[in-house]
Amino acid sequence: MTIFNKEILFLQKINRKVEIMSVFYLDEHRSCSNYISDYNIGFKNCIIKQGEFIVPSNKEYHCLFFLISGQVKLFYESQTYDLKKDTVWFIPMSSDYKISANTDATLIMNYFNKPIDFCEKTALENLSIFLDQKSYSFMLHINKPLKKFLSTMIFYLNEGVFCKHFHEIKQKELFYLLRYYYTKRELAGLFATIISKNLDFKNIVLANYLNASSVKELAQICNYSLSSFNRIFKKNFQENPYIWLQNQKIKYIIGKLSDKNIPLGQIVDEFRFSSPSHFTIFCKKHLNLTPSQFRKQHIK
Repeated sequence: MTIFNKEILFLQKINRKVEIMSVFYLDEHRSCSNYISDYNIGFKNCIIKQGEFIVPSNKEYHCLFFLISGQVKLFYESQTYDLKKDTVWFIPMSSDYKISANTDATLIMNYFNKPIDFCEKTALENLSIFLDQKSYSFMLHINKPLKKFLSTMIFYLNEGVFCKHFHEIKQKELFYLLRYYYTKRELAGLFATIISKNLDFKNIVLANYLNASSVKELAQICNYSLSSFNRIFKKNFQENPYIWLQNQKIKYIIGKLSDKNIPLGQIVDEFRFSSPSHFTIFCKKHLNLTPSQFRKQHIK
């Protein structure tokens, strides 16, 4: 039995005691305007049974998820990852993903907008020098200090503590723990998808690219001239914006095609193809298969 499991059992035993100290005036807290009535932001405790899955309820926020127990399969960026307990994974905003439980599993989901700077000496933007494109990993192992933090979060969430300001404080505490107990290279690997010299610019692009059908339209949405947008984009993404936008679209479509419950007509409408035949031409060009052929092959 791991230390973390022992801590959870200890908290469960405490909760079963009649004399347990519970949150006072819970109804009053729930009526407050700062009470989190949904889970678009802050922390959420998720328990899923084998065969069940989680899909993002709001793609306008980044997501850090912590696999506390069990094993899951992550479908993300047209790739599949098998994850075991004590794993941390980061998913940037506007991403299409699904988490499926291979076994009964417990996760803590943390949704937020802009990551908090670790401290003035190590802002997230400055971690780019530690990125090695050939070797960085998108996940971390939950170490002992982080386990203690997560065990207390489970306790608070089970008690119904969903004050917006409280979650903001815990969010800051989480990022300080990451700063104190993980190396800069590990953190750079975890947040590789959003690290840049201008995090605000990258956030704007990630939040809006799905609403743009061209680089010119994306530049307008982000309130840049086309020339300025191209220059800043290449500086922050190290890639041509047209190629990047096309690749993101392809990844997203692959994810949609991989789900047999999504009608092809819905994908055509969502990505604003002029007609089903236009969508078929796009798939044959980039996937070497028609949508129906890709779906049949994937299902098989």
